[in-house]
Amino acid sequence: MLSRVAAHSAKAPLSAAIASTSRATAPAAPGPSHPSNSRPFSSSAPQQESRARRKTRLVRKANLEKKVQLVRQHDQARPDPVLGYARGNDDLWNKSLLNRILLRREDVWGDVVQVDGSAGTSAAAAQVVNEQGEDGSSSGSSPGTATTQRYTPKLFNFGLDAQTAEQLSTVLPATSALRATLGDQSTGVDAVLLERFERASDAEERKRDALMRIVDLRNADSKGIEVENTRRIAATFGRTPGDTASPEVQAAILTMRIRSLSSHLISSPRDVQNRQALRLLISRRAKVLKYLRAVSVARYEECLERIGVEPRAVEGEVVVSKQELRTLIRGA
Repeated sequence: MLSRVAAHSAKAPLSAAIASTSRATAPAAPGPSHPSNSRPFSSSAPQQESRARRKTRLVRKANLEKKVQLVRQHDQARPDPVLGYARGNDDLWNKSLLNRILLRREDVWGDVVQVDGSAGTSAAAAQVVNEQGEDGSSSGSSPGTATTQRYTPKLFNFGLDAQTAEQLSTVLPATSALRATLGDQSTGVDAVLLERFERASDAEERKRDALMRIVDLRNADSKGIEVENTRRIAATFGRTPGDTASPEVQAAILTMRIRSLSSHLISSPRDVQNRQALRLLISRRAKVLKYLRAVSVARYEECLERIGVEPRAVEGEVVVSKQELRTLIRGA
């Protein structure tokens, strides 16, 4: 009896090992297999989060979308660095002081003066006065001759002001005629001297008409118009007479040159050299205005309003991209 129990207990470990080996080699039953350390997929993340966390997530998402929309609107409303204001805000430039005092080429060259060979004849002078309208003065008549129309330009070249032009037009011909008549004499004028004075007056009137045509701004080029505009800017924006170095004057002059150069690029879009010059002028204007803001904020804001430029066009980093220039020049 004891020998049977011992034999059965000795065979038990061998049978257990054979059974485990057979289970390991047997094919597995069909069905889903999962890693031992994974949890089953049950639901989405929002259903597992708490109400406070869900509210925080939605508020953060709404704030991010609002921020993206504001950045997009801010970029769309960014002012043009060349014009100095955003598209559609043309009233800022139209109402500015700089726009009112500047001369334009079409204003100067609009009326073409027909000049024939006889510059001093009354017919040519009368034709010029008829083209000019009421600005041409009809003073007078030379002694001993028929009544003639004196040619007087509206605007003067070479930076001449009205007082200097009046001296050239009135004082100089009379003085020169009297000197040619009398010479070094200081006595009265008799009949011979009167005839000489008449001839000298006629010659001086012809010289005067020729001189007035020379100093007429309509005979100047673009540089002459720019010189006249610079003189006007210095007289309007200068803090003292003859001031050309103050930041307000420099900013106004640079704005004038920027607008003139941009209009040139519209007519000549392939002028690459002047594109680079335009970028340089915009950068210089931004530096001058930033310096003015550091000196006086009140003067800075007043200057921006007078030259027709928005603050965003000069504050921060001023970048003139190639696409912006192409849009401004070619309109596409």
